[in-house]
Amino acid sequence: MSLSTKQSDFLEAVLAGQNVFLTGKAGTGKTFVVKKAMEELRILRKKVVALAPTGIAANNVGGQTIHSMFNLNPFGVTTFETCNFLKGEKRRMLESIDVLLIDEISMLRPDILDGINFTLLKNGCKTLATKQVIFIGDLKQLPSPIDDNTRSVLYQTYDGEQFLDAHIYPRLNVTNIELDEVLRQSNPEFIDALNIVREGGKSEYFRKFVGTEPKGIILAPHNATVFKYNKIGIDAVAGEEYAFTAEITGNLKADDFNLETVIKVKNGCKVMHLINSKNNDLVNGTIGTFVSHAGCHYIRVNGVDHALNQVEFTKKEYVLNDAKDGLELKTIGTIKQYPIKLAYALSIHKSQGLTFDEVTVDLSRPCFQKGQMYVALSRVRTPEGLRIITA
Repeated sequence: MSLSTKQSDFLEAVLAGQNVFLTGKAGTGKTFVVKKAMEELRILRKKVVALAPTGIAANNVGGQTIHSMFNLNPFGVTTFETCNFLKGEKRRMLESIDVLLIDEISMLRPDILDGINFTLLKNGCKTLATKQVIFIGDLKQLPSPIDDNTRSVLYQTYDGEQFLDAHIYPRLNVTNIELDEVLRQSNPEFIDALNIVREGGKSEYFRKFVGTEPKGIILAPHNATVFKYNKIGIDAVAGEEYAFTAEITGNLKADDFNLETVIKVKNGCKVMHLINSKNNDLVNGTIGTFVSHAGCHYIRVNGVDHALNQVEFTKKEYVLNDAKDGLELKTIGTIKQYPIKLAYALSIHKSQGLTFDEVTVDLSRPCFQKGQMYVALSRVRTPEGLRIITA
């Protein structure tokens, strides 16, 4: 796959050692070019760590959460005083990092970015400004969840809630590169309407998709709505219920991998595949039907039964490997589970990063957070696959 002009600009800037903020609308190919950049940096023997604010995002980028990497307290606003002293091996590892790549930066608060710098300084390492930092994400998508108490404390120190408001940010001399060629959708009218919503506006274009009968997967702002649809869906299916309990070792949560600790399914219920398969065309987000016969389990997609097997997912942390003069990811926990979940409905938060052929956005209870509407509407490939429920 050839690179667009802006993607080439990003790759050139990264390889030149610049700090970069790569942004762009949903579906513009950010993930593709970032993976290309990581490959190129490692060929150059750069010590690269991939980080993200949440467990799911960290797993998607093949890295580690920021909080676990820098031992940040998950509660309250991060300050120099709340940052931790680390063990000698961890300090050596942090000092050795050449490049920090941070994905899903719309969820990165300013105090967390400063917390990275505070932790480096507190442990005798060079400031964050001495390392190459690559930020990836779209500030028009979902922000970090934050309660009113934390927000009130945050605004005593910061002018805003975005990573751009961090005190260290101006010292990083970041180059902004925005990808502007939408690859997920191709309908110009649909793309223009999505852009209006992305900027916080309302578009009459979407009124034509309002209906009462859902199709495809239902995306909703509230977990209670998601639970209701999934319960109605599986209760309507007759037959035996199968329960698959995850095998977990070490310190991790199933939710970090968008998995269920216990999956409950029935023959004929709607499920979503959660990983990209090496053996067939199944990808993360493929919708199908759960089928079980002769003691074997399958996901049926377009009339074809694909065997389901438990997959082992690992939670990792970066460690310094002196023998290889580099960084490597060390497993600290594992979870073995079938890579499926009920797919009658999904929360908008859990849908970020996914693409579907058919989507129903249920707004019977309205969106409550900036970026939710845009994320939901931009998950579908074509307008023909969109349905909106308002009551």
